Amino acid sequence: MKFKFEQLGPLYSGEVELADLTIICGENNTGKTYITNSLYALFSGWQQLLAWDLSEKDMLKLQREGFISIDLQKEIVDNWVIILQNTMNRLSSNLHDFLKINPDHLKQTKFSLLVPITNDWINRNFESELNSSQGKLLVSIKKQLNSNIGEIALVVESGDELPPIHSLARFIREQLLEFVLEDTFSNVFIASAERTGAAIFQGELNFSKNKLVKILTEMENAEKSVVTFSKILKVMQRTYALSIDHNVEFINIEIRNLEQFGISEIIRNNPELLKDFRIIAGGTYTATKEGAIYFTPRGTTLKMGLGEASSSVRSLMVLWFWLNHKAKSGDMLMIDEPELNLHPTNQRRLARFLAALVNAGIKVFLTTHSDYIIREFNTLIMLSNDKPHLKAVREKFGYSEKDFLQAERVAVYSTTTEPFDIGGKKKKRLGTLKKWSVEQNRGIQIKSFDDVINEMNHVQDSILYGVF
Repeated sequence: MKFKFEQLGPLYSGEVELADLTIICGENNTGKTYITNSLYALFSGWQQLLAWDLSEKDMLKLQREGFISIDLQKEIVDNWVIILQNTMNRLSSNLHDFLKINPDHLKQTKFSLLVPITNDWINRNFESELNSSQGKLLVSIKKQLNSNIGEIALVVESGDELPPIHSLARFIREQLLEFVLEDTFSNVFIASAERTGAAIFQGELNFSKNKLVKILTEMENAEKSVVTFSKILKVMQRTYALSIDHNVEFINIEIRNLEQFGISEIIRNNPELLKDFRIIAGGTYTATKEGAIYFTPRGTTLKMGLGEASSSVRSLMVLWFWLNHKAKSGDMLMIDEPELNLHPTNQRRLARFLAALVNAGIKVFLTTHSDYIIREFNTLIMLSNDKPHLKAVREKFGYSEKDFLQAERVAVYSTTTEPFDIGGKKKKRLGTLKKWSVEQNRGIQIKSFDDVINEMNHVQDSILYGVF
Protein backbone atom coordinates (compact mmCIF):
# COMPACT_ATOMS: atom_id res chain seq x y z
CA MET A 1 0.00 0.00 0.00
CA LYS A 2 1.42 3.36 -1.07
CA PHE A 3 0.02 6.50 0.60
CA LYS A 4 0.88 9.84 -1.01
CA PHE A 5 0.16 13.34 0.27
CA GLU A 6 0.59 16.99 -0.65
CA GLN A 7 0.64 19.99 1.69
CA LEU A 8 -0.07 18.02 4.85
CA GLY A 9 0.75 20.30 7.77
CA PRO A 10 4.48 21.16 7.59
CA LEU A 11 5.04 18.61 4.82
CA TYR A 12 4.91 19.87 1.24
CA SER A 13 4.74 16.38 -0.26
CA GLY A 14 5.80 12.82 0.32
CA GLU A 15 4.78 9.18 0.24
CA VAL A 16 4.81 6.19 2.57
CA GLU A 17 4.80 2.63 1.32
CA LEU A 18 3.59 0.53 4.22
CA ALA A 19 5.58 -2.58 5.09
CA ASP A 20 5.11 -5.18 7.82
CA LEU A 21 7.10 -2.81 10.03
CA THR A 22 6.94 0.87 9.07
CA ILE A 23 8.95 3.44 11.02
CA ILE A 24 8.88 7.24 10.76
CA CYS A 25 11.56 9.30 12.49
CA GLY A 26 12.30 13.00 12.52
CA GLU A 27 12.61 16.09 14.65
CA ASN A 28 9.70 17.55 16.59
CA ASN A 29 6.99 19.48 14.71
CA THR A 30 8.02 18.14 11.31
CA GLY A 31 4.80 16.30 10.41
CA LYS A 32 5.08 12.78 11.85
CA THR A 33 1.82 13.04 13.79
CA TYR A 34 0.02 14.46 10.76
CA ILE A 35 0.96 11.35 8.79
CA THR A 36 0.07 9.01 11.65
CA ASN A 37 -3.33 10.57 12.29
CA SER A 38 -4.17 10.73 8.57
CA LEU A 39 -3.40 7.04 8.12
CA TYR A 40 -5.31 6.20 11.29
CA ALA A 41 -8.36 8.13 10.04
CA LEU A 42 -8.19 6.14 6.80
CA PHE A 43 -7.82 2.70 8.39
CA SER A 44 -10.30 3.26 11.21
CA GLY A 45 -12.96 4.83 8.99
CA TRP A 46 -12.43 3.34 5.53
CA GLN A 47 -15.94 1.87 5.37
CA GLN A 48 -17.53 5.28 5.91
CA LEU A 49 -15.06 7.07 3.64
CA LEU A 50 -15.11 4.62 0.74
CA ALA A 51 -16.78 6.26 -2.25
CA TRP A 52 -19.12 3.47 -3.28
CA ASP A 53 -22.82 3.15 -2.57
CA LEU A 54 -25.74 1.02 -3.65
CA SER A 55 -27.71 2.73 -6.40
CA GLU A 56 -31.14 4.16 -5.69
CA LYS A 57 -32.42 1.96 -8.52
CA ASP A 58 -31.18 -1.20 -6.75
CA MET A 59 -32.74 -0.21 -3.45
CA LEU A 60 -36.09 0.57 -5.07
CA LYS A 61 -35.99 -2.81 -6.82
CA LEU A 62 -35.18 -4.54 -3.52
CA GLN A 63 -38.18 -2.89 -1.89
CA ARG A 64 -40.44 -3.70 -4.81
CA GLU A 65 -39.35 -7.24 -5.73
CA GLY A 66 -37.64 -8.40 -2.54
CA PHE A 67 -34.41 -9.51 -4.28
CA ILE A 68 -31.43 -7.97 -6.08
CA SER A 69 -28.04 -9.22 -7.23
CA ILE A 70 -24.92 -7.07 -7.33
CA ASP A 71 -21.93 -7.85 -9.57
CA LEU A 72 -19.19 -6.99 -7.08
CA GLN A 73 -16.41 -7.38 -9.66
CA LYS A 74 -18.06 -4.89 -11.98
CA GLU A 75 -19.29 -2.50 -9.29
CA ILE A 76 -16.21 -2.34 -7.04
CA VAL A 77 -13.11 -4.05 -8.45
CA ASP A 78 -13.36 -2.72 -12.01
CA ASN A 79 -13.92 0.83 -10.74
CA TRP A 80 -11.34 0.62 -7.97
CA VAL A 81 -9.01 3.41 -9.19
CA ILE A 82 -11.86 5.93 -9.41
CA ILE A 83 -13.35 4.76 -6.10
CA LEU A 84 -9.97 5.19 -4.37
CA GLN A 85 -9.41 8.69 -5.69
CA ASN A 86 -12.88 9.83 -4.63
CA THR A 87 -12.27 8.20 -1.26
CA MET A 88 -9.04 10.15 -0.85
CA ASN A 89 -10.90 13.34 -1.71
CA ARG A 90 -13.33 12.55 1.09
CA LEU A 91 -10.41 11.96 3.46
CA SER A 92 -8.79 15.29 2.65
CA SER A 93 -12.07 17.24 2.89
CA ASN A 94 -12.85 15.71 6.32
CA LEU A 95 -9.30 15.67 7.68
CA HIS A 96 -9.71 18.84 9.73
CA ASP A 97 -12.50 17.12 11.67
CA PHE A 98 -10.49 13.90 12.16
CA LEU A 99 -7.51 15.92 13.46
CA LYS A 100 -9.63 18.64 15.09
CA ILE A 101 -7.64 21.54 13.71
CA ASN A 102 -8.48 24.70 11.78
CA PRO A 103 -9.81 23.75 8.31
CA ASP A 104 -7.82 26.63 6.80
CA HIS A 105 -4.60 24.78 7.66
CA LEU A 106 -5.58 21.87 5.39
CA LYS A 107 -7.29 23.61 2.49
CA GLN A 108 -4.62 22.52 0.00
CA THR A 109 -4.11 18.99 1.37
CA LYS A 110 -4.40 16.19 -1.17
CA PHE A 111 -4.07 12.43 -0.83
CA SER A 112 -3.74 9.49 -3.16
CA LEU A 113 -3.65 5.79 -2.39
CA LEU A 114 -2.38 2.82 -4.35
CA VAL A 115 -3.59 -0.49 -2.97
CA PRO A 116 -4.63 -3.50 -5.04
CA ILE A 117 -7.62 -5.68 -4.26
CA THR A 118 -6.67 -9.32 -3.95
CA ASN A 119 -8.80 -11.97 -5.67
CA ASP A 120 -9.16 -14.01 -2.48
CA TRP A 121 -12.70 -12.76 -1.90
CA ILE A 122 -13.90 -14.58 -5.04
CA ASN A 123 -12.75 -17.91 -3.61
CA ARG A 124 -14.77 -17.59 -0.40
CA ASN A 125 -18.40 -18.00 0.60
CA PHE A 126 -19.97 -14.97 2.27
CA GLU A 127 -23.14 -14.88 4.28
CA SER A 128 -24.65 -12.23 6.51
CA GLU A 129 -28.04 -11.53 8.04
CA LEU A 130 -29.97 -8.64 9.52
CA ASN A 131 -32.40 -9.59 12.28
CA SER A 132 -35.14 -7.67 14.03
CA SER A 133 -34.99 -6.82 17.73
CA GLN A 134 -37.11 -9.94 18.29
CA GLY A 135 -34.57 -12.09 16.43
CA LYS A 136 -36.62 -12.49 13.23
CA LEU A 137 -34.62 -12.67 9.99
CA LEU A 138 -35.24 -9.59 7.81
CA VAL A 139 -32.44 -9.49 5.25
CA SER A 140 -30.15 -12.20 3.86
CA ILE A 141 -26.90 -11.44 2.00
CA LYS A 142 -24.96 -14.24 0.31
CA LYS A 143 -22.11 -14.78 -2.14
CA GLN A 144 -21.38 -18.26 -3.40
CA LEU A 145 -17.93 -19.82 -3.80
CA ASN A 146 -16.11 -18.65 -6.98
CA SER A 147 -18.87 -16.15 -7.76
CA ASN A 148 -18.72 -12.37 -8.27
CA ILE A 149 -22.37 -11.93 -7.41
CA GLY A 150 -23.75 -10.74 -4.10
CA GLU A 151 -27.38 -11.81 -3.58
CA ILE A 152 -29.59 -9.71 -1.30
CA ALA A 153 -33.06 -10.91 -0.31
CA LEU A 154 -35.75 -9.45 1.93
CA VAL A 155 -37.20 -12.15 4.19
CA VAL A 156 -40.33 -10.36 5.34
CA GLU A 157 -43.96 -11.14 5.86
CA SER A 158 -46.99 -8.92 6.04
CA GLY A 159 -46.77 -6.80 9.17
CA ASP A 160 -42.97 -7.03 9.50
CA GLU A 161 -41.35 -3.66 9.98
CA LEU A 162 -38.14 -3.03 8.04
CA PRO A 163 -35.53 -0.46 9.10
CA PRO A 164 -35.61 2.90 7.27
CA ILE A 165 -34.39 2.55 3.68
CA HIS A 166 -31.21 4.55 4.32
CA SER A 167 -30.30 2.33 7.30
CA LEU A 168 -30.98 -0.78 5.25
CA ALA A 169 -28.81 0.51 2.38
CA ARG A 170 -26.00 1.32 4.83
CA PHE A 171 -26.09 -2.18 6.34
CA ILE A 172 -26.00 -3.90 2.93
CA ARG A 173 -23.22 -1.60 1.70
CA GLU A 174 -21.06 -2.26 4.77
CA GLN A 175 -21.47 -6.02 4.47
CA LEU A 176 -20.62 -6.11 0.76
CA LEU A 177 -17.56 -3.90 1.24
CA GLU A 178 -16.40 -6.11 4.11
CA PHE A 179 -16.78 -9.16 1.86
CA VAL A 180 -14.66 -7.74 -0.94
CA LEU A 181 -12.10 -5.70 1.00
CA GLU A 182 -11.51 -7.93 4.01
CA ASP A 183 -7.87 -8.47 2.96
CA THR A 184 -7.29 -4.92 1.68
CA PHE A 185 -7.70 -2.77 4.81
CA SER A 186 -6.40 -4.00 8.16
CA ASN A 187 -8.23 -3.58 11.45
CA VAL A 188 -6.27 -0.89 13.28
CA PHE A 189 -5.52 -0.07 16.91
CA ILE A 190 -3.61 3.06 17.91
CA ALA A 191 -1.63 3.92 21.03
CA SER A 192 -1.48 7.70 20.76
CA ALA A 193 1.24 9.86 22.29
CA GLU A 194 -1.40 11.05 24.78
CA ARG A 195 -2.05 7.53 26.12
CA THR A 196 -0.25 8.13 29.44
CA GLY A 197 -2.45 11.09 30.33
CA ALA A 198 -5.56 9.26 29.11
CA ALA A 199 -4.70 6.37 31.43
CA ILE A 200 -4.27 8.37 34.63
CA PHE A 201 -7.12 10.82 34.01
CA GLN A 202 -9.51 8.22 32.64
CA GLY A 203 -12.44 9.29 34.79
CA GLU A 204 -12.04 12.99 34.11
CA LEU A 205 -11.61 12.28 30.40
CA ASN A 206 -15.02 10.66 30.01
CA PHE A 207 -15.89 13.23 27.37
CA SER A 208 -19.58 12.37 26.99
CA LYS A 209 -20.20 12.48 30.75
CA ASN A 210 -18.35 15.77 31.15
CA LYS A 211 -20.25 17.42 28.32
CA LEU A 212 -23.60 16.30 29.69
CA VAL A 213 -22.61 17.72 33.07
CA LYS A 214 -21.74 20.99 31.36
CA ILE A 215 -25.17 21.16 29.70
CA LEU A 216 -26.98 20.38 32.94
CA THR A 217 -24.92 22.97 34.81
CA GLU A 218 -25.82 25.59 32.23
CA MET A 219 -29.47 24.68 32.62
CA GLU A 220 -29.19 25.04 36.39
CA ASN A 221 -27.47 28.43 36.19
CA ALA A 222 -29.48 29.91 33.33
CA GLU A 223 -32.45 32.14 34.04
CA LYS A 224 -34.41 30.18 31.46
CA SER A 225 -33.58 26.50 31.60
CA VAL A 226 -33.96 25.85 27.89
CA VAL A 227 -31.40 23.85 25.94
CA THR A 228 -32.08 23.23 22.26
CA PHE A 229 -31.18 20.06 20.36
CA SER A 230 -28.71 21.98 18.20
CA LYS A 231 -26.94 23.25 21.32
CA ILE A 232 -26.72 19.73 22.74
CA LEU A 233 -25.36 18.45 19.43
CA LYS A 234 -22.75 21.21 19.30
CA VAL A 235 -21.56 20.61 22.86
CA MET A 236 -21.40 16.84 22.39
CA GLN A 237 -19.18 17.01 19.30
CA ARG A 238 -15.68 15.56 19.54
CA THR A 239 -13.03 18.16 20.40
CA TYR A 240 -9.89 16.00 20.21
CA ALA A 241 -8.16 14.19 17.37
CA LEU A 242 -9.79 10.90 16.43
CA SER A 243 -6.80 8.88 17.72
CA ILE A 244 -7.00 10.47 21.18
CA ASP A 245 -10.76 10.13 21.32
CA HIS A 246 -10.57 6.43 20.44
CA ASN A 247 -7.89 5.81 23.08
CA VAL A 248 -10.04 7.48 25.75
CA GLU A 249 -13.08 5.50 24.58
CA PHE A 250 -11.06 2.27 24.74
CA ILE A 251 -9.98 3.03 28.31
CA ASN A 252 -13.33 4.27 29.57
CA ILE A 253 -15.72 1.91 27.79
CA GLU A 254 -14.11 -1.05 26.07
CA ILE A 255 -11.63 -2.22 28.73
CA ARG A 256 -14.37 -2.95 31.25
CA ASN A 257 -16.07 -5.22 28.68
CA LEU A 258 -13.02 -6.95 27.22
CA GLU A 259 -13.50 -10.15 29.20
CA GLN A 260 -16.31 -11.07 26.83
CA PHE A 261 -13.74 -11.30 24.04
CA GLY A 262 -11.69 -13.89 25.93
CA ILE A 263 -8.02 -14.33 25.07
CA SER A 264 -6.96 -12.81 21.77
CA GLU A 265 -6.05 -14.94 18.77
CA ILE A 266 -2.47 -13.65 18.88
CA ILE A 267 -1.96 -14.73 22.50
CA ARG A 268 -3.63 -18.11 21.95
CA ASN A 269 -1.22 -18.82 19.10
CA ASN A 270 1.83 -17.02 20.61
CA PRO A 271 1.57 -17.24 24.44
CA GLU A 272 5.23 -16.23 24.80
CA LEU A 273 4.27 -12.69 23.68
CA LEU A 274 2.37 -12.15 26.91
CA LYS A 275 5.35 -13.31 28.96
CA ASP A 276 7.61 -10.89 27.07
CA PHE A 277 5.22 -8.00 27.61
CA ARG A 278 4.94 -8.75 31.34
CA ILE A 279 8.72 -8.33 31.61
CA ILE A 280 8.56 -4.95 29.85
CA ALA A 281 5.64 -3.72 31.95
CA GLY A 282 7.05 -5.21 35.16
CA GLY A 283 3.79 -6.87 36.10
CA THR A 284 0.18 -7.47 35.06
CA TYR A 285 -2.98 -5.39 34.64
CA THR A 286 -6.58 -6.13 35.61
CA ALA A 287 -9.81 -4.21 35.04
CA THR A 288 -13.17 -4.33 36.81
CA LYS A 289 -16.58 -4.07 35.18
CA GLU A 290 -16.90 -0.68 36.85
CA GLY A 291 -13.89 0.55 34.87
CA ALA A 292 -11.25 0.54 37.63
CA ILE A 293 -7.82 -0.53 36.35
CA TYR A 294 -5.15 -2.02 38.61
CA PHE A 295 -1.51 -2.97 38.20
CA THR A 296 0.18 -5.81 40.11
CA PRO A 297 4.00 -5.59 40.11
CA ARG A 298 5.79 -8.84 39.33
CA GLY A 299 6.50 -10.93 42.43
CA THR A 300 3.86 -9.19 44.59
CA THR A 301 0.13 -9.43 45.29
CA LEU A 302 -0.34 -5.65 45.42
CA LYS A 303 -3.16 -4.03 43.45
CA MET A 304 -2.03 -0.52 42.58
CA GLY A 305 -4.24 2.09 40.97
CA LEU A 306 -2.80 3.74 37.90
CA GLY A 307 -2.24 6.93 39.89
CA GLU A 308 0.13 4.99 42.18
CA ALA A 309 2.00 3.20 39.39
CA SER A 310 4.91 4.52 37.35
CA SER A 311 4.51 6.50 34.14
CA SER A 312 5.84 3.53 32.16
CA VAL A 313 3.01 1.37 33.54
CA ARG A 314 0.49 3.95 32.33
CA SER A 315 2.07 4.28 28.90
CA LEU A 316 1.94 0.49 28.33
CA MET A 317 -1.54 -0.12 29.72
CA VAL A 318 -3.60 0.20 26.50
CA LEU A 319 -1.20 -2.14 24.69
CA TRP A 320 -1.65 -4.78 27.40
CA PHE A 321 -5.43 -4.91 27.05
CA TRP A 322 -5.34 -4.75 23.24
CA LEU A 323 -2.75 -7.55 23.14
CA ASN A 324 -4.65 -9.77 25.59
CA HIS A 325 -8.15 -9.46 24.19
CA LYS A 326 -8.31 -7.99 20.69
CA ALA A 327 -5.12 -8.55 18.66
CA LYS A 328 -5.35 -10.94 15.75
CA SER A 329 -3.24 -11.81 12.73
CA GLY A 330 -3.57 -9.24 9.95
CA ASP A 331 -4.32 -6.33 12.31
CA MET A 332 -2.31 -3.12 12.31
CA LEU A 333 -0.86 -1.63 15.50
CA MET A 334 0.05 2.07 15.33
CA ILE A 335 2.21 3.50 18.13
CA ASP A 336 3.14 7.15 18.44
CA GLU A 337 6.47 7.29 20.32
CA PRO A 338 6.67 3.78 21.82
CA GLU A 339 9.63 4.91 23.91
CA LEU A 340 7.45 7.14 26.14
CA ASN A 341 8.64 6.89 29.77
CA LEU A 342 10.72 3.77 29.09
CA HIS A 343 14.28 3.20 30.27
CA PRO A 344 16.71 2.31 27.41
CA THR A 345 16.69 -1.32 28.57
CA ASN A 346 12.93 -1.49 28.14
CA GLN A 347 13.09 0.40 24.85
CA ARG A 348 15.27 -2.41 23.53
CA ARG A 349 12.91 -5.04 24.94
CA LEU A 350 9.95 -3.28 23.34
CA ALA A 351 11.70 -3.26 19.96
CA ARG A 352 12.17 -7.03 20.25
CA PHE A 353 8.55 -7.43 21.28
CA LEU A 354 7.36 -5.42 18.25
CA ALA A 355 9.51 -7.56 15.96
CA ALA A 356 7.92 -10.67 17.49
CA LEU A 357 4.48 -9.14 16.84
CA VAL A 358 5.43 -8.63 13.19
CA ASN A 359 6.52 -12.26 12.97
CA ALA A 360 3.20 -13.30 14.52
CA GLY A 361 1.28 -11.55 11.73
CA ILE A 362 0.63 -8.04 13.11
CA LYS A 363 1.55 -5.05 10.94
CA VAL A 364 3.28 -2.37 13.03
CA PHE A 365 3.49 1.35 12.25
CA LEU A 366 5.40 3.60 14.63
CA THR A 367 6.94 7.03 14.98
CA THR A 368 9.99 7.34 17.19
CA HIS A 369 12.77 9.60 18.40
CA SER A 370 14.60 6.71 20.03
CA ASP A 371 18.01 5.71 18.75
CA TYR A 372 17.86 2.71 21.14
CA ILE A 373 14.78 1.33 19.37
CA ILE A 374 16.28 1.87 15.92
CA ARG A 375 19.58 0.26 16.91
CA GLU A 376 17.77 -2.75 18.39
CA PHE A 377 15.85 -3.18 15.15
CA ASN A 378 19.24 -3.01 13.40
CA THR A 379 20.46 -5.84 15.59
CA LEU A 380 17.38 -7.97 14.86
CA ILE A 381 17.80 -7.45 11.12
CA MET A 382 21.51 -8.29 11.14
CA LEU A 383 21.04 -11.33 13.41
CA SER A 384 18.70 -12.91 10.86
CA ASN A 385 21.64 -13.48 8.50
CA ASP A 386 23.11 -16.95 8.10
CA LYS A 387 26.72 -16.10 8.90
CA PRO A 388 28.31 -18.95 10.91
CA HIS A 389 29.37 -16.89 13.91
CA LEU A 390 25.89 -15.41 14.49
CA LYS A 391 24.60 -18.53 16.21
CA ALA A 392 27.03 -17.96 19.05
CA VAL A 393 26.07 -14.26 19.20
CA ARG A 394 22.37 -15.15 19.47
CA GLU A 395 22.99 -17.64 22.25
CA LYS A 396 25.28 -15.33 24.22
CA PHE A 397 22.86 -12.37 24.20
CA GLY A 398 19.61 -14.32 24.45
CA TYR A 399 18.06 -13.70 21.04
CA SER A 400 15.69 -16.18 19.40
CA GLU A 401 14.20 -16.63 15.96
CA LYS A 402 10.90 -14.97 16.90
CA ASP A 403 12.84 -11.68 17.27
CA PHE A 404 14.50 -11.69 13.86
CA LEU A 405 13.55 -9.27 11.08
CA GLN A 406 14.06 -9.60 7.36
CA ALA A 407 15.17 -6.33 5.77
CA GLU A 408 12.54 -6.52 3.03
CA ARG A 409 9.78 -6.45 5.66
CA VAL A 410 10.93 -3.11 7.08
CA ALA A 411 10.42 0.42 5.69
CA VAL A 412 11.99 3.43 7.42
CA TYR A 413 11.37 7.12 6.69
CA SER A 414 12.42 10.37 8.29
CA THR A 415 11.06 13.87 7.91
CA THR A 416 13.50 16.21 6.21
CA THR A 417 13.60 19.14 3.79
CA GLU A 418 14.40 19.09 0.11
CA PRO A 419 14.38 21.74 -2.63
CA PHE A 420 11.07 22.03 -4.53
CA ASP A 421 10.28 24.13 -7.59
CA ILE A 422 7.10 25.98 -6.65
CA GLY A 423 7.21 28.54 -9.43
CA GLY A 424 9.71 31.08 -8.11
CA LYS A 425 13.16 32.01 -9.35
CA LYS A 426 14.75 29.77 -6.78
CA LYS A 427 13.85 26.35 -5.51
CA LYS A 428 12.56 26.42 -1.95
CA ARG A 429 13.43 23.91 0.75
CA LEU A 430 10.23 22.35 2.05
CA GLY A 431 9.24 19.44 4.26
CA THR A 432 9.09 15.93 2.87
CA LEU A 433 9.89 12.31 3.72
CA LYS A 434 13.11 10.52 2.93
CA LYS A 435 13.17 6.73 2.69
CA TRP A 436 16.27 5.23 4.28
CA SER A 437 18.15 2.15 3.24
CA VAL A 438 17.47 -1.06 5.17
CA GLU A 439 20.15 -3.66 4.55
CA GLN A 440 20.31 -7.23 5.82
CA ASN A 441 24.00 -6.90 6.70
CA ARG A 442 23.99 -3.39 8.20
CA GLY A 443 20.43 -2.73 9.36
CA ILE A 444 18.83 0.72 9.14
CA GLN A 445 20.98 3.65 8.07
CA ILE A 446 19.43 6.87 9.44
CA LYS A 447 21.86 9.72 9.04
CA SER A 448 19.97 12.15 11.29
CA PHE A 449 20.49 9.99 14.39
CA ASP A 450 24.11 9.33 13.48
CA ASP A 451 24.77 13.08 13.02
CA VAL A 452 23.53 13.87 16.53
CA ILE A 453 25.54 11.03 18.10
CA ASN A 454 28.70 11.99 16.18
CA GLU A 455 28.35 15.62 17.29
CA MET A 456 27.95 14.55 20.92
CA ASN A 457 31.04 12.35 20.63
CA HIS A 458 32.94 15.28 19.11
CA VAL A 459 31.96 17.51 22.02
CA GLN A 460 33.08 14.83 24.50
CA ASP A 461 36.42 14.41 22.72
CA SER A 462 36.89 18.18 22.73
CA ILE A 463 36.29 18.31 26.48
CA LEU A 464 38.55 15.35 27.29
CA TYR A 465 41.38 15.82 24.81
CA GLY A 466 41.10 19.35 23.45
CA VAL A 467 40.40 18.00 19.96
CA PHE A 468 38.31 20.43 17.89
